Amino acid sequence: MAALKITRRDRDDGVVLALSGEVDMATEDQFHQAVRAAVDARPQERLVLDFSRLAFIDSSGLRVLIQAHKAAKGAGGSLAVAAASERIARILHVTAIDTRVAVFPTVEAALAAPQESSSAS
Repeated sequence: MAALKITRRDRDDGVVLALSGEVDMATEDQFHQAVRAAVDARPQERLVLDFSRLAFIDSSGLRVLIQAHKAAKGAGGSLAVAAASERIARILHVTAIDTRVAVFPTVEAALAAPQESSSAS
């Protein structure tokens, strides 16, 4: 099992959390804590999850992703996923998470996109 490494980059246009490794039952709390810290630090900002180096995400990780989306919206910000591999993008599509969480091909595209209004789910 690959460990999860999360790197945070604070930018003028939002916060980027780059995930490397796997999000599963063993690492879901680490993922949750990193997202919560980013939302708490900059609540009305855009949070972009860079999945370019994420190898795997299971149902526990997807649950944290939905919770992160709700937390960011509740705080007046937004959450987006960027640079997901084809495999992870397929998981996001099959589970319909991509209908709730914006998915972008690159981190730059996610940061440049208009921020969703807080009234959206």
